[in-house]
Amino acid sequence: MRATQLSVALSLLLATALTPVSAQDSASYSWERPQGAAAATLTLRGADGDRQLSFAADQPVQISAGDLTNGAYKWELVYSPQISAAQSEASRQRREAGDIDTPSDWPQAIAVRSGMLQVNGGRFVSPLSEAEPAPKPSAAGVAKAAPIAGDQTIRTSACIGNDCVDFESYGSDTLRLKENNLRIHFDDTSNTGSFPDNDWRIAINGTNNGDPNFFAIQDATFNRTPFLIEAGSINNALYVDAAGDVGIGTDAPVVELHAVDGNTPTLRLDQNGSNGFTPYIWDVAGNEANFFIRDVNTGRLPFKIRPGAGESSVDIAGTGNVGFGLVNASAALHIRRNFASSYLLVERTNGDRRMELDNDGNLYVGGTITQLSSRHSKENLVAVAGSALLDQLRNLDLWTWNYISAPDADRHIGPVAEDFYAAFGLGTSDQSLAPGDVAGVALAASQALSEEIAQRDAKIATLEERIARLEAALEQISSAQR
Repeated sequence: MRATQLSVALSLLLATALTPVSAQDSASYSWERPQGAAAATLTLRGADGDRQLSFAADQPVQISAGDLTNGAYKWELVYSPQISAAQSEASRQRREAGDIDTPSDWPQAIAVRSGMLQVNGGRFVSPLSEAEPAPKPSAAGVAKAAPIAGDQTIRTSACIGNDCVDFESYGSDTLRLKENNLRIHFDDTSNTGSFPDNDWRIAINGTNNGDPNFFAIQDATFNRTPFLIEAGSINNALYVDAAGDVGIGTDAPVVELHAVDGNTPTLRLDQNGSNGFTPYIWDVAGNEANFFIRDVNTGRLPFKIRPGAGESSVDIAGTGNVGFGLVNASAALHIRRNFASSYLLVERTNGDRRMELDNDGNLYVGGTITQLSSRHSKENLVAVAGSALLDQLRNLDLWTWNYISAPDADRHIGPVAEDFYAAFGLGTSDQSLAPGDVAGVALAASQALSEEIAQRDAKIATLEERIARLEAALEQISSAQR
C-alpha cells in the first residue's frame, strides 16, 4: 500500500457528507423557500409511517412536532419552480401530443432537499441535519499526518482508526477501519487542462445521534449521495451477475432486470414536480391475480391482464392495427375468436345490453342503426325505372331459411344474395346484401305499384263514369216507354 494512500485515509476520516443544522428546541420546524420556488411537497418517513404534506406557493413550509410521534424522521422536500399559466398550457399541449422534451423557456429544476429530524415530547430536538451543497474540503482544516515516503508493503492485515488496538484480531479482514466516524475520501488533485478532478467518498453511517446506519458512495465535490444501502437491507437487495443482469431481491436474475418479492413486485413511476410539471404517480405491478397498471393518485387500476390470457390477446401491429387474438391484424380493429361466447358486447354499467355481435355473426343493437345517405355524399345518381324493377322483383325468388352456423329454429325470410345481385346488380359482391339496397328496391317497387294502382284507379273512374251515363240513358229510355 502506498504511504500517501494511508496518510490521506488517516487525515480525512473525519470528513462528513451532512452539514449540521443548528439545534432547535422548538414545537415547529420550517424551511426557507428557495428563490423561484412555487408549491412544495414534503415527505416524512418515520416511526408513524410515511406521510406527504403539500404547501401552496404562498404558504410557509412548516410542520408541528405535535403532529408527530417521538422518534427520528427522514424528510425529503421537493419544490416546484414557478411556471406561468401560458407556459403550463403550452407544455400541456406539447406533452399530450407526445413531446416530452423540456421547453427552452422552462425554468431550471430546483434541487431536492433531504435530511433528518428528531422529535421528543412534542418538540424538535437535536440532532437536526440536512444534506447541503458544500465547497471542496480545504487541506487547511484537516489535521496533518506524518508522511511516509516511498512505496510500502503491509503483510497480512492493517487497522486504521482511533479505536484500533494492539494485537487486533482480524479474522478474514485485510483492511479494517475502526472508529466512530468512518469515511474513505478520494481527493483528486488534478488542476490542469481538462483532466477530471471530482472527489468521491465512501461513507459509513450518519455522524449524529439518531442518524441512520448505511453504506454510501458520495460525490464529495457536489456533496450528493448517488448510492446508499441502509443497514438491515434484505439479502440480494441489488445483485449484478456475471452477464450484467440485475437482480432486485434475487441472486439469480434471468433477464436484464429481475425483481423478486413475496407480494406483488412493483415498479413505481413518480413525477415529483421538481421540474414544474404536475406531480403524478403510476405503478406497474403483477401478482397471482393480475398484471396491472395503477393510477396511484386515484387508486384505480385502468389496465389489467389476468393469468392465462391467450397468445396475442391484444396485439398491436407495426401499422398500428390492433388485433385481438391474432398476430398482424389486417384492419384497424381485428378480432379473431374460436369459442361460443359473443365477439363483441357493449353494456351499460347496470348490465343493460346496448350492442352485441355473437359468434354466429348476428348483430343486436339496442337502438337505431343509421346509415349515411346525404345527397352531398353521393354521385352518379340515376333515376330508377320502377316498372322494369317491378318486373324483376316479380321474378325474384323469396325463401324462408336459417344460417348454416345457426340453429334450425332461427328462421328468416328473404332472397339469397346471388339472386338479388343477378337481378339488380347492386353492391360489390353476390355473397352479401346491403339493408339499404333491399329497402331501396322495396321503395322503388312500392312507387311502381303505387303508379300502377293510380293508373288503374283512373281507368276505373272513367269506366264508372261511362257506366253511370249509360245507366242514366237507359233510365230515360225506360221512362219514355212507360
